[in-house]
Amino acid sequence: MWFRNLQIYRLPENWGLTVETLNEKLAARPFAPCGSQDMASRGWSSPTKDDRFVLAVGGHFLIALMVEQKLLPSSVVNEVAADKAELIEAQQGFKPGRKQMKEIKEAVLQELLPRAFTRRRKVYSWIDPKGGWLVIDAASPARAEEVLDAL
Repeated sequence: MWFRNLQIYRLPENWGLTVETLNEKLAARPFAPCGSQDMASRGWSSPTKDDRFVLAVGGHFLIALMVEQKLLPSSVVNEVAADKAELIEAQQGFKPGRKQMKEIKEAVLQELLPRAFTRRRKVYSWIDPKGGWLVIDAASPARAEEVLDAL
């Protein structure tokens, strides 16, 4: 496996986690797919096809964060909300106000969320505890920040 994009960080000097300790900490937050009303979900996954959360080779660790997001474009939500607003306008005789439109959009979002497509991605990270490096395979600092937050 090759890393395509690197975001490099320095580990704190007192970072002394062993493979077993790190594996226990990651196992406490395993990946679980999005629920019907969740926009995103993230958790730790195995970097290989087995059931361990940390792959340790030669004193180096490989870990993987799995992220699942629901894809629901705002244009779709706005279009369905506009249709519902027209129906409400016909019933009430006047256009819905700003507050009512916000409520309509939230209701449409909750209605469409269970039918939205999902996208999964794995973000791999390499840890060199002796050298004090954390390298994340992410194209942008924002993506790397997800791993840092999860750690």
